[in-house]
Amino acid sequence: MKRNIQSFIIFCLAVTLISLGAACAKKQVEVAPVVDTSAEDEARRLAEQEAAAAKARAEQEAAAAKARAEQEAAAAKARAEAEAAARRLLEQQMSAFESEKIYFDYDRADLKPEAQATLEEKAKFLEDNPSCSVTIEGHCDERGTNEYNLALGERRADAAKKFLTSLGISSDRVTTVSYGEEKPVAVGHEESCWSQNRRDEFKLIK
Repeated sequence: MKRNIQSFIIFCLAVTLISLGAACAKKQVEVAPVVDTSAEDEARRLAEQEAAAAKARAEQEAAAAKARAEQEAAAAKARAEAEAAARRLLEQQMSAFESEKIYFDYDRADLKPEAQATLEEKAKFLEDNPSCSVTIEGHCDERGTNEYNLALGERRADAAKKFLTSLGISSDRVTTVSYGEEKPVAVGHEESCWSQNRRDEFKLIK
């Protein structure tokens, strides 16, 4: 009888243990719920696309700005070179203008044909450069008194001025001065020197 009771108790314990094991196993095989992340993935993908597009736009804008800057720099360089060339040309023309004198016969103030041709070239320069004015300096050789040569030098300068104004150059742009015999370019007492000193010189004012 006692042995039967013990067997029954053992049987009950075994059944209980088996039940507990089955319950534990059932809990272990339960699957965790699935979380839907598709919305987050789509948002991340769109953000990446927008970032890539923004980067591409920024690169395009930077490239366009660089191209514009290079074009502007090239244009500015071309303008500067053109202005420098124009200045050099004007300086050369001004130097040629001032270096070319006209000459007179002894005790005369009338313009020779070659003097008129020279003055015609000077008139063209003054027409092309309206910002320039000119001072005409009348000179004489050493013969004669100082007072006479100052008056003769003035007549020579006035003759050149009248010719320029007859070609359309405003008289306001032409002034005259006489130095008489005070500024010879050739020092000597013979005709080869005197002929160089009987002259008009031209000084530009810009």
